[in-house]
Amino acid sequence: MARKEVTQTTQNSDKKMRTRDLIYAGAFGAIYIVLMLIIVLGTSAIPVLYIAAPSTVGVVCATVYELCVLKVRKFGAALILGVLFALVACSGNVMGMVLAIACALAAELVIKAGGYKSRKMFLLSFPVFNLNMVCPYTMLYFHRDEFMARSVSFYGQEYADQLAKYAVSGLAFIQIALALVGALIGVLIASKLISKHFEKAGIV
Repeated sequence: MARKEVTQTTQNSDKKMRTRDLIYAGAFGAIYIVLMLIIVLGTSAIPVLYIAAPSTVGVVCATVYELCVLKVRKFGAALILGVLFALVACSGNVMGMVLAIACALAAELVIKAGGYKSRKMFLLSFPVFNLNMVCPYTMLYFHRDEFMARSVSFYGQEYADQLAKYAVSGLAFIQIALALVGALIGVLIASKLISKHFEKAGIV
């Protein structure tokens, strides 16, 4: 009876985030944010690339995300990444922050559906998570004039005019599709990289 209680206690404790897990999640989260910022800021000067950033980030950042959730394998890893993303990418945009965190929670539910053991569910959680890349654009969808005014102040009127051409009706749905396609490509790349390199190295 005592052995069963000890076993149950150990299993329950293993499901909780420990200091080591928080460090891993924070470290991978920092790498993820840096890569995301490099992509977004590096492409922001070209309107069409800026609009397509949800796809680009999905392709590039999928491996970092998968390394994080596969290393920790507990509830909270994707959420920590999501909160960090929301604070950095959606600063000053309350709607964007809420939606970004919601995407991270949804990704956690996908992982949980696999019992934090299914590699397939870990991989499939990223397309859901990457929908957060649409969240910073909510101001463009719902407060277009304010967004364009900020674009003029940062990049000038010519840039804002070019951006306006791509900010078509239904842009949100286009960017959601871009985020999903980019994430699926990123997951395929991540799966191969993890199998060939990171698993052999004992990282995950």
